[in-house]
Formats: sequence, C-alpha cells, structure tokens
Amino acid sequence: MLLALTGQEILQIAIETERQGAVFYERLATSAQDQRVKEECQRLVAFEREHEKTFRRLLGQRDVQRALDSLQPGQLSDEYQQYLSALIDSNMLPDEETAQRLAEEAESEVAAINIALQMEKNTILFYQELQNLLGEQAGVLQAILDEERSHVYELNELKTYLQD
Repeated sequence: MLLALTGQEILQIAIETERQGAVFYERLATSAQDQRVKEECQRLVAFEREHEKTFRRLLGQRDVQRALDSLQPGQLSDEYQQYLSALIDSNMLPDEETAQRLAEEAESEVAAINIALQMEKNTILFYQELQNLLGEQAGVLQAILDEERSHVYELNELKTYLQD
C-alpha cells in the first residue's frame, strides 16, 4: 500500500503507536502470572503513555507545526513512501483490539515478550524516520528513541529471565 502521508498524519501514527503499545502492555500486565513480568509491563505502560503525551505536545508546538506543514503528500520519493508504508503496515498492533487480543492469546509470557520486542523494534525504525523528516525540530525524539531502545534491552532481559 503506497501512502501519501502528511507530516501531521505521520505524527498521528506515532501517537496511535504509543496508545496501542500501552494497551498491549496493560493487558499483558493483567494476564501475566509472573510478578516481574507484571511489574515490567506496568512500568512500560507508564512510558508509552508519557510518549503519547509528548507526541501530542509536539503537535501543538509552532516550530514542529511548521516542519510538519512543510511535508506535503507526494513530496517524498516513491521509494521513501513505500518504505514508510511498509513500516506502518508491519506494525503488529494496528488497533487497540488487536493489541489486547495479541497479549491475551500469546502462547506464553515468552511469546508475548517476543511480540513486544518486535513491536518496539518496529517503533524504533518508524521514529528514526520521523526524526529524519522533522530534522532540527526532532530533538525530543532522541530521548524517546533512547527509551525505546532501553525497552528492547529490558524486554530481552525479561525474556532471558523467563527462559531460565
């Protein structure tokens, strides 16, 4: 699917990504048997909600608004649009219902952590592209990217713990 996204739409996708991540982790925290998994998921819910707030604040900032407004549909090359579309399409959590279902139906806590790892990796790729698109106005994204990277590390540690 080839999309002609505006900068506003790209940032809106980031907001939805964080919301769906929070729903996934919230459901996983509720259904997890292991106390460490519950606590880690609850902590990740707080991060996802904070990231969503940050992206919403970005939408209201004038300098970010100008950077977003300068990105018009069709301005990006077809290849780049295809890449962004592939990143968006590969999002494992296209909506809140799917996020809940994936957390509930995971075969095991390890399987759920694997879903979370892939979700975080996809998010990192998408946010790196958003950072590239926003250029100088994307400073706040670096902190979010650093946190997302730490989530990958922490989830991997949690997975190792569960497998031992």
